[in-house]
This record gives sequence, structure tokens and C-alpha cells, in this order.
Amino acid sequence: MKPKNLAITIIAPLIVFVILGLCWQWVALNLKSILPPLGDVANEFLSRPDFYFNNLWVTIYAALVGFAIGCAVAIFLAILIVHFAFLRAAILPVALMLNVTPIVAISPALIVAFGFNAIPHIIVAGLGAFFPMMINAITGLRSVDDQALEVFRSMSASRTDIFLRLRLPTSLPHLFSGARLSITAAMVGSIVSEFMGTSKGIGATIVMATTYLNLSQMWVAIFVSVITSLLLIFLVGLAERLTIRW
Repeated sequence: MKPKNLAITIIAPLIVFVILGLCWQWVALNLKSILPPLGDVANEFLSRPDFYFNNLWVTIYAALVGFAIGCAVAIFLAILIVHFAFLRAAILPVALMLNVTPIVAISPALIVAFGFNAIPHIIVAGLGAFFPMMINAITGLRSVDDQALEVFRSMSASRTDIFLRLRLPTSLPHLFSGARLSITAAMVGSIVSEFMGTSKGIGATIVMATTYLNLSQMWVAIFVSVITSLLLIFLVGLAERLTIRW
């Protein structure tokens, strides 16, 4: 990256953050019931970082396990849909129905079914990760060049060879795009599912802070979740750059 572009990439967001910070402080000084001063938020985090990291781990665990399961199921179904066209009409409506179902609506049912443990949160995170990955996987697996596909078929390549040597490499950019969306959706699902049925996790921390009107705790939890989500997106992007070199 050129020095000029690098400077713009760093300085432009920094200016925006400074402006947002100044606006935040102005609102905090004039409307303390809405926003706490940034200093109070920082002090709240520094006074008990272990509390936030322990709750963050609970949320990340459910999000990552749900992400892995949701993406695995999504890619498997996408492969079936691409290879067996008649399954598209059977699977996509169900997937769409799951995608539009409010997470808050199904969380209580999952808690009743599986109890007060990590399973309901993993399922909700997995449902969030499932749909973006499946759509991107289908698009990627179908984006194969027709001429390349004909070459493989003319060589009597099996479906497995075509998948491993042609469809899968071609679909990688789409799969990573889906992964970026899915990891964010999994984090959101994990946090929202913690709004009920648990006393641990970032979602539960936000609910507890709201109940006791502890604005500093609430905003620390929000900032921690945002920073974690951005870090996970960065890691997915890093994995993409290391995997796709063409």
C-alpha cells in the first residue's frame, strides 16, 4: 500500500473517532442519564477486567461453536443443492423461514427444550451463521466457468474431482464473504440469546446493567462485543488472504 493511501486509511478513521468521542463527551456532560463520560466507562473496565473477559469467553464460545456448526451444515446443504437441483425447492424455503424467525422468539423454546446451559445459545448462534453462509456457498459453487467445467467433464472427471479441483477453489472468495457475515451473525445471536435464561455472557451483562441502570457497565459490555466482532472479522479476512493467493 502506498504511503499516501496508508495515511488516509489510518488518519481518516482516527479523525472520525475523535469527532465521535468529542460528541460523546458533550452529550455525557449535558445528559448524564443517557451517556456516561468515557472516563467512567474506561474506569469501569479497568476496575474489573476479569469480569468482562470471563463473560466474553462465554459469549465467544457459543458464537464460535455455533458458527462452526452453522457453516458446516450450510456448506453441506449448498453442495447438495448444487448437485441435486430438485433439493433447492425443498431446502431453501425452510432456510428462509429460519432466517426470518426472530431470535428472541425461539430462545425461550430452546431453553425449555435443552435447559439452562450453553446448547440454546449455540443453536441460536448457529442459526444466525447458517443462512449467510448457505447463500454465499451456493453462489460460489455455481460460479464455475462453463468452459472449465466442460474440460473436466471431457476428461471423465468424477463429481468428487470436479468439486475438489474446480468448484471448491472457485467458491473460496464467496465462502469467506459468507464467513464474515456469518461470524457477525453468530456473535449477535449469541449475545441476544443471553438476554434470558442465563446470568453469564455479554448479553446477560448488558441486561444486568440495564436493570440496575449501570450505564458504564452497559457500555463497556457493548464496546467489548463490538471490538470482539471486529477482531473476528479481521481474523476471517486474514485467513482469506493466507488461503487465497491468486
